[in-house]
Amino acid sequence: MKLRKFFACAIFAFFSLGGIFAEETSKAETKITEQSEIDTGIQELFVDKGSFGFTVTYKKSNVPGEVFFLRMLVESKKQGKKIDINAKAELFNRPTETVKETESESDESEKSKEIKPVCKSDFYYLDPFKKNHKNVAELLTGLPMWTWDKDCSDASIKITYTINGEEENYFEIPVVIEPKDYPKETIKLNSALSDLISKPDPEKKEQSKQLNEILATIDPKGVYDTKPFIRPMGGKRITSEFGQTRTFVYSNGKKAPSYHCGLDFGIPEGTQVVACAGGKVVMARWRIVTGYSVIIEHLPGLYSIYYHLSELKCSEGDIVKQGDLIALSGCTGLSTGPHLHWEIRLNSVCVNPDFFMSNYAFDSISKDSKTRLR
Repeated sequence: MKLRKFFACAIFAFFSLGGIFAEETSKAETKITEQSEIDTGIQELFVDKGSFGFTVTYKKSNVPGEVFFLRMLVESKKQGKKIDINAKAELFNRPTETVKETESESDESEKSKEIKPVCKSDFYYLDPFKKNHKNVAELLTGLPMWTWDKDCSDASIKITYTINGEEENYFEIPVVIEPKDYPKETIKLNSALSDLISKPDPEKKEQSKQLNEILATIDPKGVYDTKPFIRPMGGKRITSEFGQTRTFVYSNGKKAPSYHCGLDFGIPEGTQVVACAGGKVVMARWRIVTGYSVIIEHLPGLYSIYYHLSELKCSEGDIVKQGDLIALSGCTGLSTGPHLHWEIRLNSVCVNPDFFMSNYAFDSISKDSKTRLR
């Protein structure tokens, strides 16, 4: 009898302990092990998700008109294991707790108030032509903000992913959207420029459609350059700032609101214009409103734009390096004087060109990083 009791207790203890160990293992699979500042304003977050580890490098705070870039290193704990990952990032300008509460709310009236992200974007491989990613995969994405997006001291980024077709998972990162005010400007137009903007024109409408289609194109294999940008010309005199709210005053006295999507540099006609970064020329042609125009693709969804040129020095389909001559500046299209309009778009959103003069993709930081799995 005593022997039976002993075995019964032993079996009970074995299964009880097994349950405890299983619970602890399950909790370890969702553990966020550490978060640290590795450079001024740049954070590194390590997330332990069971058989995989994630190291995410990002900037803690940005202002509207800038971008939250996320560089993510995914590592397998098992050597030789393939990593086939699909991941996306979403920026919310309210706390993640509020987002989760709203998503779980059963009341229909509350569901109608479900919080939508400020923006969202898919991650892409930094080496998209590699056939198999084993042990390690490195990805990048950017979340662009319009200049009119609201500031928020407790915003968040939600990263959702699936690996090798397994169940979808996510983790969240706290960020800050700092306040930013942009200048205002009034521009008086003569009769010719007033007609250029206000009069309906089927060709102008078609050109606008083509432009928007190009800027909305996101090719996951379009990874050309992640280095900091350079300015496309030597001049430093800025005649119109990025993000200005403009009021056009037509020749008949009527007014129309507008928005300046880039930087205008006052430079003599014929000044050399170079590529701000390496990439593929996806537009090099004449347009009614912007004159001779060039657009270069640098990363999936990331384009640099050059308007009001006098002469093109590149062709559509060309692969250019940073600093290559692409055009000469001019005063073509809707222009009140010789200048270069330089604009950057990410996922069709206008973002501050000067933002990309920094190490926005965390290149050198990533190369210095060590494996984080323990």
